[in-house]
Amino acid sequence: MENHEKLRILAGILLITSAITHNLQLLFYGTETNSILAAIYGIAYGILGILLIVFRKNKLLAVLGGIVPVVGGVLGLSRLIIFFLLPTGEINVFIIYHLIVDIIVVPICWYDFYRLHRLQKNQ
Repeated sequence: MENHEKLRILAGILLITSAITHNLQLLFYGTETNSILAAIYGIAYGILGILLIVFRKNKLLAVLGGIVPVVGGVLGLSRLIIFFLLPTGEINVFIIYHLIVDIIVVPICWYDFYRLHRLQKNQ
């Protein structure tokens, strides 16, 4: 297995673990609307993570892996500030973990897209 395949699998695994922790938040922070929406977004992460692992040569999935976590990161950072830091000063460690995952996954997926695009172009 080549390094780029290992990276894509890593991105998939990180998204799957993020999906799990998105949903675990419901146990720790309750079922407020913002937590439920985060859990739903987590389900999308899980699906994307599985698809990235199964379909390793799919450029569209690489693009989605480069876009969906950016949107999730912006929403998560907004959620951290609006629902935790400003009202209570509390730091939600789940959101911090999710932001770290997003920061790792996005460049991996864009690199994979670029590699796949270049590979297709040369054939």
